[in-house]
Amino acid sequence: MKKVAVLNLVLVLSLMLSAVAFAADDIQGAAYDYFNGGTKNITADVLHDNMDKYYVVDVRSKEDFEKGHIPGATWVDPKTFFTQDNLNMLPKDKPIVVYCYTGQTASQVVAVLRMMGYDAYNLLFGFGSWTMNADAGSKWFDETKSGYDYPTESGQVAEAAVVYDLPTPLADTIQAAADAYFSGGTKNIKADALYDNLNDGDTSNDPFILSVRSAEDFEKGHIPGAINIAPGELFIQTNLQRLPPDKQIVVYCYTGQTASQVTSALRLLGYDAYNLKFGMQAWTMDKDVRVKYFNPEKHSFDYAFEGTAATGAAEETTPAESTAPETMPTTGGVPFPVEGLLIGFGALTAGAGLYLRRRKAA
Repeated sequence: MKKVAVLNLVLVLSLMLSAVAFAADDIQGAAYDYFNGGTKNITADVLHDNMDKYYVVDVRSKEDFEKGHIPGATWVDPKTFFTQDNLNMLPKDKPIVVYCYTGQTASQVVAVLRMMGYDAYNLLFGFGSWTMNADAGSKWFDETKSGYDYPTESGQVAEAAVVYDLPTPLADTIQAAADAYFSGGTKNIKADALYDNLNDGDTSNDPFILSVRSAEDFEKGHIPGAINIAPGELFIQTNLQRLPPDKQIVVYCYTGQTASQVTSALRLLGYDAYNLKFGMQAWTMDKDVRVKYFNPEKHSFDYAFEGTAATGAAEETTPAESTAPETMPTTGGVPFPVEGLLIGFGALTAGAGLYLRRRKAA
């Protein structure tokens, strides 16, 4: 019987390790599948001209949603977005557009929705691209308030040849890991906070800096000490093993849209990742290094909105209730077959007991 107990213990430990492996493969595989195809965004003008084709979700504060929102939008708290009740509200048969203030939070939500199989898009530059009416709760990147002119380096970077272990994912499934992350609030860091940390004289607390811009633009100029990995190549094991699992990781792109999406996926995998809020446009004023940045004249429109700040409140409409999907979308990974493993575990235990009895009788 002692041998049976030992055998049972070995089997249980094997199943636990298998569950962790399945979880890592599920989240990592879904992240790779999504980012390898390119991040998904939509501009305000395209959304405006095709409103009937999209289910629109606002993840700003409830107070600002009530002041003003895109007509027909539904409000969802990002901290509870990935609870089953809120996911049941999302349609399976219609593309979903998620928006926040500037695209930082909505991008993080969209990446995970994509990993779960939803046809989701981030509204590029957020509600500030729909309207810059401050009375409607609109906010946008203002370089006079959030932009700095910190030094950059050019050229390639010689990276230390270190191979790290992969961290443990936040949970066994994408949804559970997402709920665990978003319930605590999305993680961002401002350019001035990052600069102060890098220049406080204490290198022991310096973060690992990851640029996900193009290799060409990385060479034009990057944050000192940063390394460069394309989003479509990041989620293969050899590249993930270049990231320290026990150190803060700051991810940046051009304006924060792509880096936000990468950050949420890294968070689900167990990394201590932060998005550099507003990206490279907040770090430097050099437009040749910035390359891409928010330009109000080009990227913002004066579209009508609903809410208490809207003129002609009688024109406001109540969004139609969505039909809950009959089943959840297929995720990017293979579900962990708990039931099958339990059955197999029982069969193995019974077989082991029978074998030992026969051996003792012989």
